[in-house]
Amino acid sequence: MTTELQLTTTKDDYADILAEFSTLSRDLLLTFRLQVGQLLLDRFFAGSAHAYHDKNPSKESSFVEFARVCQAELNDLGVTVGVARQCILARIAWDGLPSHLRDRLRFSHIAVLARVGEPNLRARLALDTTLQNWKVDELKDAISRANEGTYYDTDPNTPGTQPPAAKPAPEERLAPGRLVSQLVKASQALQQWRQAWSSVDASKLRGSQRQRCRKALDSLKAEIAGLDAELAADEK
Repeated sequence: MTTELQLTTTKDDYADILAEFSTLSRDLLLTFRLQVGQLLLDRFFAGSAHAYHDKNPSKESSFVEFARVCQAELNDLGVTVGVARQCILARIAWDGLPSHLRDRLRFSHIAVLARVGEPNLRARLALDTTLQNWKVDELKDAISRANEGTYYDTDPNTPGTQPPAAKPAPEERLAPGRLVSQLVKASQALQQWRQAWSSVDASKLRGSQRQRCRKALDSLKAEIAGLDAELAADEK
C-alpha cells in the first residue's frame, strides 16, 4: 500500500535545498553524507523511511526531477543521483544500528545494511562486518544468505554466529569401467616410472630418500595385495 503524502517540494524550493547543502559540514565524509541523506529524506519523503521504500509516486518523481534539474550543481557538491540515494539509505539504516557500531562502519556498508528490514538481523550483520572486516560484496553475500534463511541457525539475538556449514557433497561413485581404465593407466604410469628408475644410481640415494621410497613401495604392495584378494574372492 502506497503512503499518501502531500507533495510540498517544488522547483521553487530547489535553490533553498541547494543552499542547505552548502551549509553542511564536510569535515567528516560520513557525517556529511548522513546529513545529505537526512536533508533529502525530509524534503522529498517527509522524513519517512517507509515513504522512501514505498516509492510514493509524487515524492519519487519530485526527487528525480530535482536530481535532473540540479545535476550540475549536485555534481559540483560530489552528490550524484546514485550517491544521493545511498545517502538516504545510509541515513535510514543509521538510526536502526546499535550506537557502539555506527562509527566502526563505512558509509558503503551502512547503505547496504539499509536493505535489511529486520533490526536484530541488521545488528548482527553490522557486528559481523566489523569483526570479520567484510568488504561490501561479502556483506551483500551475507544478506543474500540471510534472505534465504541460511545465515544463522541459532538465536538471532546473539550476534556473531557464523553461517551453518554447507552440507557435504554426496560421495561420487565411479562406474566399474572407469575404475578399470584408471587402474590400467596407473599400471602404465608405474611401468614408465620403473624404466626411469633403471637409470638411477641407487647407491647415491640419501638415507631419507631411500626410506621414503621404501615406504611408498610397501604401501603400493599392500594396496595391490588387497585389490588382488578382492578380485579373487569375486571370481569364486
